[in-house]
Amino acid sequence: MAKYLTLDELDEALTHLRSEYRVLAPAYEHFGGRFAHTDNLVYQDIEQAADIVWQEKSHFSPNEVVLPVTQTLFHFHGDEIIQPSDNIKPILLFARSCDIHAFERLDHMYLKNGKNRDWYYDRLRKKVKLVLLECESSFENCFCVSMGTNKTDNYAAAVRFDDNGMAITIKDPSLQSYFDLLGVDQDFEPSFVTSNPVKVRTPDQVCDDPDKIRQILTGNPVWQEYDKRCIGCGRCTTSCPTCTCYSVFDISYNTEARIGERRRQQASCMTGNFTDMAGGHSFREKTGERLRYRALHKVNDYKARQGTDHMCVGCGRCDDRCPHYISFSNIINKMSDVVESAMNSAALEQQHD
Repeated sequence: MAKYLTLDELDEALTHLRSEYRVLAPAYEHFGGRFAHTDNLVYQDIEQAADIVWQEKSHFSPNEVVLPVTQTLFHFHGDEIIQPSDNIKPILLFARSCDIHAFERLDHMYLKNGKNRDWYYDRLRKKVKLVLLECESSFENCFCVSMGTNKTDNYAAAVRFDDNGMAITIKDPSLQSYFDLLGVDQDFEPSFVTSNPVKVRTPDQVCDDPDKIRQILTGNPVWQEYDKRCIGCGRCTTSCPTCTCYSVFDISYNTEARIGERRRQQASCMTGNFTDMAGGHSFREKTGERLRYRALHKVNDYKARQGTDHMCVGCGRCDDRCPHYISFSNIINKMSDVVESAMNSAALEQQHD
């Protein structure tokens, strides 16, 4: 089923959809931006078509839908453990192709990794229907084509916006009734970005041994530059659609600590206290070391365990958000250059032997 809806017809469809779903899409948070008197483009509940910002890339990813910044795991009352209520409406989520791929990474980590399913993630993930938000062209700093995330067929519906309305093709039969009496029939299949100005090559393109890549890069001086440049603020991780680090802690409601709740809260491997241990010991005290850990995780270690895809989906938000203009795409290319140079040197030494 494919149709074209005017803005008024889309508003009518949204009214019907919101009776059953939370509809989430990129929208402006006024004066919430990184600079004074600028707006933040974040995922919010949508009430009308005019709220949806389709011309720009959102500053933050939609992963907070399934990974809330703060999430109650359970309540405790003396010796009693109480499960949090499940009164969440189903969610219709407008997302770019790279972000849909990011959900696939999250699904692997939370539903398949270690042959265990994270009950809290699973409960929210089952509520989500993904609507592909077509990219008319590449945005600044995107490198989705290099990461193979520029195309997807994993969606319940796909949409293309213009100034007058929206074209939609629906794959999920449960959504069709909301559009039966609206719009005009029109053939529509989403198109995808086929080229980005930013291009990367990942280390596995020059070496097929992830252990060797890790060995070459772990002690390499290339990371020392970021001991000074990176301030460890964590902005790159809070905007990343595949970052999953969190902390778990208890909140007590009374002085006896018998009544309260256990929460998990998003955290960042880039902040200085992330690896603090009892006794005052800490791993990766330098910011360059923490950036190395994150970079290897995104474009080497995850794929080594998962087998097919890198964790990074090339959305470029980390480049967009960094206050010191550190480019993660440049870091990936530097990593590949270092690995290639080391492999060539090893090959020359073997020839001389």
